[in-house]
Amino acid sequence: MPIKEPNLPFAWVSLDEQDNDPIRLWKHIIEALDRVTPDGRFGADTLAGLGIGAINLLETTLPTLINSLAELPQRVALVLDDYHWITKSDCNETVAFLVEHLPQTVHLVISTRSDPPLGLGRLRARGEVNELRTEQLAFSEEEAASLVRERLGLSIGRADIAKLLERTEGWPAGIYLAAFSMKGRDAHAYVTSLRGSSRYIVDLLAEEVLAAASEEERRFMVRTSVLEEMSGSLCDEVLEMEGSGKLLRELEHSNLLVVPLDDTGRWYRYHHLLADFLSYELKNTHPKLVPVLHGRASAWFEREGQIEKAIEHAAAAGAYERAGQLIARHWFGYVATGQTTTLRGWLDALPEDLVGRTASLALVEAWIRALHGQWEVTERFLALAEDSSHQGNLPDGTPSVEAGGTLVRGFFGYEGVQAWVTAAQRAAELESGKISPRTALVHLGLGMGRYCSGDITQARRILEEGLRLTYGNQPVLQIAMLSFLSFAVLDEGRPKEAEWLAREAGALSNRFNLQGIPQASLARIALGRVLAERGNLAEAQTDLENGLSALRKLPGMSPWPSLVGLLALVPVRIARSDRSGARARLAEARAILEMYPDAGIFPDLFERQERKLRKSKMRNGAPDGQLTERELDVLRLLDEERSVTELGKLLYVAPSTIRSHIKSIYRKLGVSSRKDAVQQAYARRLI
Repeated sequence: MPIKEPNLPFAWVSLDEQDNDPIRLWKHIIEALDRVTPDGRFGADTLAGLGIGAINLLETTLPTLINSLAELPQRVALVLDDYHWITKSDCNETVAFLVEHLPQTVHLVISTRSDPPLGLGRLRARGEVNELRTEQLAFSEEEAASLVRERLGLSIGRADIAKLLERTEGWPAGIYLAAFSMKGRDAHAYVTSLRGSSRYIVDLLAEEVLAAASEEERRFMVRTSVLEEMSGSLCDEVLEMEGSGKLLRELEHSNLLVVPLDDTGRWYRYHHLLADFLSYELKNTHPKLVPVLHGRASAWFEREGQIEKAIEHAAAAGAYERAGQLIARHWFGYVATGQTTTLRGWLDALPEDLVGRTASLALVEAWIRALHGQWEVTERFLALAEDSSHQGNLPDGTPSVEAGGTLVRGFFGYEGVQAWVTAAQRAAELESGKISPRTALVHLGLGMGRYCSGDITQARRILEEGLRLTYGNQPVLQIAMLSFLSFAVLDEGRPKEAEWLAREAGALSNRFNLQGIPQASLARIALGRVLAERGNLAEAQTDLENGLSALRKLPGMSPWPSLVGLLALVPVRIARSDRSGARARLAEARAILEMYPDAGIFPDLFERQERKLRKSKMRNGAPDGQLTERELDVLRLLDEERSVTELGKLLYVAPSTIRSHIKSIYRKLGVSSRKDAVQQAYARRLI
């Protein structure tokens, strides 16, 4: 429906090519919404929750955001401007989710040059979309007259208005540019001479606008066309001049092709059509000046702390070494906030060989690959970094190439537990005496490695120290610290403290909307272990299985948390008479152990749980082919025509468990069908 509420607050998001990163896209959307809501309900906690990746967006952050939007005291309009820049499927998928679940309190407005892939056909069929296309946007004669006469102050007759409408096909931008070019001319003569379709009018009118400007203004406008947004200070830097702020204000007041972006008169942009023409003009008349101007812009943005713009302008200038240095200096903040897609795009924009021959960039590449579980590629880039001749600190403050490489190996542990501990210990030594964003990572990596090697007490001490070093905006690291601390404390025989730590981790997960995501699932596993220890088996199984389910969504992740969860779940399944479920979890654990011969404490834990499973088999009376109590429960229901799903619901187990029981019943009774199984059961007086 059209927006008719006069005081409706607008959350406006101007999109560009760099917003093809789902985390960056939603960061901008949430910040815009936060600015127009009185209680700032979409603030720091929601933004911190974004740092986990696209899985979290669809499963936790967006549902939570949509619920909060539904509770708004007044309606808001969310405007996604220039949506045609959004081309990545993962970004469109998240916006489509918003569209599908849009609450009544929100008007979503999308401006775009092409149809977005958001299920428009379905929305049209349901009458849930209002579309304004070229034909609807074309000005009427009355609207054109209002713009030309009232807004621009031109005296022009009705016949000439009609002619102008005909020449521009009612195109608002064309009418505006044509009217602007008429200033100081004979309007009738100008309109009569105007020829061509809209596509050609753009070039003609842009030339007219530029011709009407002074030499100083033309030079200024053409050379600042490398900037999407302009301030006086930025333009002074790029053009090596003074007084740009004053000139921008004069251009704004003399014509509306310079658009103010704030209420303070600090930031401006050119009308999009004019910007395109100015950029074209610069490239054709002063091609060698383009990289120079971009380079100056990059320096200004870096000095102002706007690193993304600094990198983009450096790449546009062809200053790839400089762009690489900026990436290598600031990469960690983007990884920590989940913006790996943005980081990936920057690295891909560099020359192919630059990453491999630059130690700092090779380490960044190794981190990104490790985060996606691409261990072989990770090792290749670590080797490239370590084979380089780089000496001393890296741009991000890492003390050396060795320190950077050992931290990757000492955090993920993909080479096995002993190699993990060795690398983490070495990383700690190399970082000794320094407090940096990496310090908490070093402690977490070493604490996890020590725990998995069986050094429980030392692991606890390291993790306690690491927890004190985590920042307030590092919820995922804090959750991992608290969870592994809970593991260690429970193993030391302190279940109350272990439960408190696990629930603290869970509270952080809830606060930052991280429930169900792989990186925060350790909180569920930690609590599940404690509940199992206390004998709350049903709750323990739920928490452990939910935690493991989240971990399975990123199969390339470090395997060790999965092993902790799997081997904690096995005795719970056994205690609940679900031997087939316990056997399946052991099989899953065995597959991981076969990939990692150096698996620390886990082979012994595995054998211990395997022995428990064998003993439970003896207790249940099935060593000589007898049916277990659970199998008898299933057998008693087989003479009725119920589906596997229905049987599962009756017995409160999963359909896969019912299938396992039926298969075992067939084997023990020597039959191959339900009918035969029931006949054998009656013949043997089992039922």
